[in-house]
Amino acid sequence: MKVRAIVNLAGCILVGVGLSACAGTAPSLPPAQYLASPEKTEEPRAIADPNEQYNRSVFESNQKFNHAVLYPVAKAYNGIPEDVRDRVAAFAANLSEPMVFANNILQLRLKAAATTLGRFAVNTTIGLGGLFDVATAQGMNAQSGDFGQTLYVWGYRDTSYTVLPIIGPTNVRDAIGGVVEFAAELPAGLSGALVPVQYASMANAVGTAGTVTSPLTKLSKAEDMQTLEESSIDFYTMLKSVTDQKRQAELQEALNTSALTGEPVPPDPNAIEPVTVLVSSPTMLPQRQPAKAIVEATAPVVSSYTQRGGTVVVIGPPAPAPASPAE
Repeated sequence: MKVRAIVNLAGCILVGVGLSACAGTAPSLPPAQYLASPEKTEEPRAIADPNEQYNRSVFESNQKFNHAVLYPVAKAYNGIPEDVRDRVAAFAANLSEPMVFANNILQLRLKAAATTLGRFAVNTTIGLGGLFDVATAQGMNAQSGDFGQTLYVWGYRDTSYTVLPIIGPTNVRDAIGGVVEFAAELPAGLSGALVPVQYASMANAVGTAGTVTSPLTKLSKAEDMQTLEESSIDFYTMLKSVTDQKRQAELQEALNTSALTGEPVPPDPNAIEPVTVLVSSPTMLPQRQPAKAIVEATAPVVSSYTQRGGTVVVIGPPAPAPASPAE
């Protein structure tokens, strides 16, 4: 009886120690919020806006300008026939193609650069100086390209949102890119040779991030912006989100198509490997035939016969060359 009592006491002690150890051990299960979902979803990227208070004040000033000047001018501009507005837009877009081409080269987007160059050549010639966008009808779509985008491909990724007076919403990187492009074209602009090109490129840089005060070629969209403003509770936040999404799509396209950052295209497993066929030129056949005859004439004679136990191969001296009919 004493032995059984001792054994029971020892078992109770072991059970108590085990339960205390389990109670003191941290749970190994994942947090409860992740049990219902197979994977953790990433939170949406926040737009860096450290100077929001200042940006909102500038934004309010721009909106006063829009209501006083831009929206009335846009309404009058939309009264012009659509064909005329399309010609103006196509002409300004064609003038900005050289700067787009230069940035495509700087980004090593060779396919985009070739398309841009082809568009400029076709629209300038067949399109009557760019009044008609013939290249798009031929399958050569317009490409994005500005120095702000080039800086992004080169590694200048993080930037802050800002609102510039009159120009409107953009970011620090794109603002720097616009200044660089304007400075690059300034000598030609001062000489008067490329004033239209300089204006078109500046207008393209201004409209890169979805500016409030769109240039003349984008006045047709100003009324849509006014409708968006009237239907939104916080127009500042909505416009910031819309412009950022548009810009991010252009930047991602540049990363995917650049030789600096884009991934190499994997080989197609279903592709058929090309077969190289060597064909002699007709002019080389007369030169090759005598050489072939000499080889055949000097080649040793190989003969074989079968005997009991296997095949015996006999290699003899070269056989005499056959006499030609002329001999």
